[in-house]
Amino acid sequence: MRMRTALYSIACALGIAALAPADVLILKDGRVFKDHPMKHTEAGVTIAFENGEVLVREELIQDAIIVNDRPFVPQTNEEREKVDKGFVRYEGKWVTPARRESLIDDRLKEYDERLQEMLETRQWRSRRMESTKHFDFEATVPKHIFEDYRDLMETYFTSFLKEWKLKQPRDLGRLKVCFYIDRDNYLQVTGQSPYVLGYFRFVPPLELNIYYDRLDPGGTEDVMFHEANHYLQKLIDPGFSYPHFPGESLAEYYGASSWDPDKKELTTGLVQEGRLTEVLEDISRDEWVGLEKLLRGEAGYEDYTWGWSLVHFLMNDKKLGPKFRKWYVALAKGKDVDRTKGGWNLDTVAGDEMLRSFKDYLGLRSDDDLKELEQDWYEYIQEVLRIQSVRGLEVAAWNAYRSGKPLRAKRLFGEALDKGTDQALTFYRYANLLDSADEEEDKRFEYWRTAIELDPLTADFYIRLGMELTGKDDEADKEEGKRLLKLALEIEPENYWLERNLDTYLER
Repeated sequence: MRMRTALYSIACALGIAALAPADVLILKDGRVFKDHPMKHTEAGVTIAFENGEVLVREELIQDAIIVNDRPFVPQTNEEREKVDKGFVRYEGKWVTPARRESLIDDRLKEYDERLQEMLETRQWRSRRMESTKHFDFEATVPKHIFEDYRDLMETYFTSFLKEWKLKQPRDLGRLKVCFYIDRDNYLQVTGQSPYVLGYFRFVPPLELNIYYDRLDPGGTEDVMFHEANHYLQKLIDPGFSYPHFPGESLAEYYGASSWDPDKKELTTGLVQEGRLTEVLEDISRDEWVGLEKLLRGEAGYEDYTWGWSLVHFLMNDKKLGPKFRKWYVALAKGKDVDRTKGGWNLDTVAGDEMLRSFKDYLGLRSDDDLKELEQDWYEYIQEVLRIQSVRGLEVAAWNAYRSGKPLRAKRLFGEALDKGTDQALTFYRYANLLDSADEEEDKRFEYWRTAIELDPLTADFYIRLGMELTGKDDEADKEEGKRLLKLALEIEPENYWLERNLDTYLER
């Protein structure tokens, strides 16, 4: 998604020596709005665009400077005394009107400097570049977002090497990490397929590429943990390429991690609720994936789902965990493991040898032992792993939608709504799914409107609803659709789709 919102008007204001007082709204996801009248309400802040007034809920707001804010109404004798003496309230303090204006001017200048920096670094040619102990970062995301991910990755690196008792190869150097402000920026620079959410280049020069999705920052974090883990696996032996299982399965295990930016604490090995939902879906249809199928490298997509659950089971068992880690390292470095040459002339391990070595390192002496371990794993899935939030349903629904399984996606989206999701993106995706199947018109219009209510400053939500309304027979619907499209353009002046298509829809 784009973060260009309102930057054109901001850029026009920058560089003017005497800045006129202007309202500024800064969202937690890094976007900034300026040069539109604003006012506080009980629920948040309203922004008055030419094509409509938008309410932004308090939980979305990082900060707001509103010059002509609603008047303060004194409630106590002390407050009335202050007002009578000519004082005004600003950020919880009593100040003179002149002092309030001076403070507002200072803050506006400070934000203009921050906006100038954002404008300059959001283009790849002027990207932010910074080196840490283990990484060379190149980024176009806002500074506060970059700093969180920078600290996260250093902690992740240190934590993984400590847990796996590894040392970074001396000649490997720092990894180059490219972090993009949005999907468009990422696709333009990398030339990747739109379906690739991030990637690790595993042959020299090694490189990690990720983009920030402001509508799904949790998804961005998952991709970062997953792809960065492929690099961390590379530290075991740079000349080795892990097979799809267990390489992707371990990356998914670390993909379910949590980062506390305030405490600088990382928690790894949490439950991948989306993957667990998919596994439970397979079980409900009696479609079990066998342990031997995974170990022989015959599973494919199930390496992300069933493979993840197997790694979770093994890593969290006090006896099996150390054996599994020892086997994992031995695949790349063990003298008793027979390796072959794979792509890019990297060593790898074939399926039969992977199965043999797994049984050897985990102390499985017979086929019955392997079968017993499989049953323990199945019990772990059903009795230990739990879905704690609605996010698992949302992720599984989106995976099903992208995988061409609309019936499953519809049911999972419906369950997410039943459990009380408050994610705008979930309502938006569900509405799009219903629209692609030409089903339940009333519901899909309701869900598009709900997405707008939950995140009222995302142009794409207005665009989709506006497109559909302009196609209706009723003139009132057509006009409302055109208004929404024009409002979308105010919210995101550089939206590429609007640049190409707006006139066509306005002429309907």
